[in-house]
Amino acid sequence: MERVQQVVLVWRKVYSLLRKAAPRVSLAVTCITLVEAMVGILVLYAIKVLVDAICVELTAPEEGDLRKIVYALTITGFVFLCAAFFKSISGILRMRQGLLVSDYVDREIHGRAVAVGLKYYESPEYYDSLERAREGGSRRPAQIVSNAVITFREAVTIAGIFVLISSIELRLVPALVIPITIALVVRLYFARKLFDWRMSRAQRERRAAYLDMVMTKAFHAKDLRINGMGPFLLDSYSEIRKHLRQDEIGIEQARLWSEFAVATLGAVVFIFASAWLLYQSLDGSRAIGDVVLFVLLLRRAESSGNELVGNASRIVDDHLYLNRLFDFLSVPTQTSAQMEHYTVPSSPSIGLEVRNASFRYEGSAVNTLHDVSIALRPGQITALVGENGSGKTTLIKLLCRLYDPTHGVVTLDGIDVRKFDPHEFRKLLSVVFQDYAIYADTAASNIRFGDIDRDSSFASVQSAAKNAGASTFIERLPNKYNTPLTKLFDDGQDLSIGQWQRIALARALYAESKFLILDEPTSAMDPKAEFDLFENFKSRIGGRAALVISHRLSTVRQADYIYVMSEGSIVEKGTHADLIDLNGKYAKLFERQARFYK
Repeated sequence: MERVQQVVLVWRKVYSLLRKAAPRVSLAVTCITLVEAMVGILVLYAIKVLVDAICVELTAPEEGDLRKIVYALTITGFVFLCAAFFKSISGILRMRQGLLVSDYVDREIHGRAVAVGLKYYESPEYYDSLERAREGGSRRPAQIVSNAVITFREAVTIAGIFVLISSIELRLVPALVIPITIALVVRLYFARKLFDWRMSRAQRERRAAYLDMVMTKAFHAKDLRINGMGPFLLDSYSEIRKHLRQDEIGIEQARLWSEFAVATLGAVVFIFASAWLLYQSLDGSRAIGDVVLFVLLLRRAESSGNELVGNASRIVDDHLYLNRLFDFLSVPTQTSAQMEHYTVPSSPSIGLEVRNASFRYEGSAVNTLHDVSIALRPGQITALVGENGSGKTTLIKLLCRLYDPTHGVVTLDGIDVRKFDPHEFRKLLSVVFQDYAIYADTAASNIRFGDIDRDSSFASVQSAAKNAGASTFIERLPNKYNTPLTKLFDDGQDLSIGQWQRIALARALYAESKFLILDEPTSAMDPKAEFDLFENFKSRIGGRAALVISHRLSTVRQADYIYVMSEGSIVEKGTHADLIDLNGKYAKLFERQARFYK
């Protein structure tokens, strides 16, 4: 009963996919598949009629009629031609259907991946879920549809074969049913066993993929060679693949030997049934056409049975896969809170504030932030300083609503940001993270990605690059702003870390935002480049509110207001002069850095 429920459920899910991804093509595939199965049965029956006509002509010429042979031969040829035609049409339609479904599933997975909250990217369970959802890559959805269609076709074919065999000899039906049933049970058992193993290997596969990436990508190439890590990584990769290979071979060997035993049983049944019919034909109690038809039907039933059993086992596998896919697609996205909806202010007057916010990462026993309050005012440059691990980057994630506070609130003009649509709210923000993104695209595109919805113009891209101090080296590239910033493609160029940092800053400045958040924006720049960047900084950022995180207090002193963080709390705040007079943590940090410039 449970198996029946699984099959019903998988058909419902396949139907759901087809209805959303390719409704008209799927209807056409269903119709043509049904016709294809019926024509296949007609081919076998036409051969029987032809054989009977020939036998009559050979054994009893006085009762024969050559016109009947010609007629039967013509019909048989025509039916063969129809079968070939419908098979071709069916193949074309199934290919189109599979590609449409694959593209639809890919888009759904990508859409869910870019919409889920950031916390999922810090969870091994999420990566397992994603990997299982993408099991088999872009081919899997097409295979699901193909399996369902072929199962339907072969089920119709076998039903027709049952009818024809019953018309010959009802007692022969068990000879067809028993081997197919046993084969189905064996296939279903090993399908489940193989699926369970595939699900258990997700993390090992991801580890192997990571090692493969480390050994083959440019990012780790220098360290790998300097530290002589190549043989160690190669051995680690090979060990993982060895265990995976041994497990799979063991399961497949057991499956193949079991299927061989079932095939042997089917061959024995076929031999005895055919011998019995042939004996009846020889004593004249049965027409030779019945024997030929039975042999053809049994061989066709064997072929259809193998297809049916194989695809039925894959249907169960598909059901388990679809469960993982739909589980992943049901991961909640970060959407507007189910409260009163607010329109994001186009020109905030009060600013962005964090009020008494505490935050704890999922699975952690302690808070990362403790009762933190800061404010970003329009037109004001705010600085945030503190040692590594003090919580500065986590605070940025709250400001951007990548996370929501465990306690406390983040507000925009006094309104809880959870009452705004996240996408609309984030349009007000431009952020340069410490681990800023780099894209294998042109210099111009890398800057435009700061606001992909903006009506771009080359002048605005140039202006952002100039304000970020990036225009000078971009102009020296072979194709200037159209140069790919990667060695993956022809005519591409690599940049230094400092140059990439300025590209990331240009991307943030390109966006028509109201708040600019910079996490260590000059960490890879030389002192001159840093001085040039922060000279007339307010005019460079176009009057936006800015939050600057930096360990270089020579940069921070230019801020209108400064917050000092330590161990997840704000411990000092005020202007540079106020904090120096306070002679606390900030003053000591500043004095420690200043002594190197005396």
